[in-house]
Amino acid sequence: MTAALIDQLDRLAEERGITLQPDAALAPLTTLRVGGPAERLATPRSRDDLLALLALARDARVPFTVLGNGSDVVVADAGIPGLVIRNRARGIEVDGERVTVESGTPMAGLVKRCVAEGLAGLDFGISIPGSLGGAIWANAGAHGREMAAVVESVEAWDPADGAIHSLDAPDCAFGYRESRFKHSGEIVVSASLRLGRGEQAAIAALVAGHQAQRLATQPLADQNAGSVFRNPPGDYAGRLIEAAGLKGFRLGSAQVSTRHANFIVTDPNGRAGDVRLLGDRVRQSVAERFGVPLQYEIEFIGAWDATPPGSDA
Repeated sequence: MTAALIDQLDRLAEERGITLQPDAALAPLTTLRVGGPAERLATPRSRDDLLALLALARDARVPFTVLGNGSDVVVADAGIPGLVIRNRARGIEVDGERVTVESGTPMAGLVKRCVAEGLAGLDFGISIPGSLGGAIWANAGAHGREMAAVVESVEAWDPADGAIHSLDAPDCAFGYRESRFKHSGEIVVSASLRLGRGEQAAIAALVAGHQAQRLATQPLADQNAGSVFRNPPGDYAGRLIEAAGLKGFRLGSAQVSTRHANFIVTDPNGRAGDVRLLGDRVRQSVAERFGVPLQYEIEFIGAWDATPPGSDA
């Protein structure tokens, strides 16, 4: 990022009373705990603050990255140029069987609120570690269900005109770990979910069962970003990786989990570059052994073509 653009961003932020944090560490803000700093970081805690930061980035003409709970992402060791917006705009409104949720709301908190309200249909969301915005962006899913099944409409900010648009679910182009938001640049601001009524104890039991299964099968005690690869049609990425003899395989500070082969875990103070090298090695090995091209589910964000701070390269 050029100094002139950053100066322009800082000037506009000061004029608008917005606080930006320079060279902010991002590794502690992600579940994988790797990666370099944000050139500038801001943390909105309301819808208005989120929209003000999006407008700031647009007006300053700087690239921006919206970060939710920090799962499902690998931040480059060189960090992220421009403005990183750590979305903490949280809010839940219940109107009968419709739930309207702000995009920074953690999925776990949303599921617990739905249990308290006796609302059924989102129990699977307890196994999605991210925020609502990220879950919709990726059409995240678990236990055989995904967000597309419950989304009624989405409110999205469009960087092209700086306006907010309301999109019905069919307009969101949901697919397996896909949505229009992965490609359009639009930012999810909020969403309305359509759920159903259920017996509170039964819903709570489903949620508890999902939590127990996740605890028993996933490396939750280790630094990880969630499932690394999408499941190929008719198979499971974890099964293929394990069958290729890669469970426990290590490159540098990154290792294929010994608990679940579709997870990569990292050492304390690990390197994002090791995660990517290991992921690429796994993809190559599975393709050579089984002829199956695994696709990443995690996202690699930031300056991957830049030299990391402090590097000898």
